Amino acid sequence: MFKSIHSREAKIFCKNLIAARKDADLTQFEVAMRLGQPQSYISKIESGERRLDVIEFWRIYKILGKSFDFFFHFDEKPEGFEKKSKTLKAASGKRKKKFSKS
Repeated sequence: MFKSIHSREAKIFCKNLIAARKDADLTQFEVAMRLGQPQSYISKIESGERRLDVIEFWRIYKILGKSFDFFFHFDEKPEGFEKKSKTLKAASGKRKKKFSKS
């Protein structure tokens, strides 16, 4: 079964939350303190490990001071959002050097 927490939109939403927090010049700890929660609460939300309900989002939204649309703009990737490549290639192509034991 597909879980929305692993969707592209969920990842972008988390990146948008992080960007909004950093734009507000707040740490995870500072946001958590304003909510009466431990720092790990914000960490889990930003990493996508924990979902938000509507009321929780509304409280965070008020603290971060961004427009509502800022968090739900899924058509464009937020700054710094890059899909990681599954394979890494050496800059010089295939390596053919063999090391000899001396």
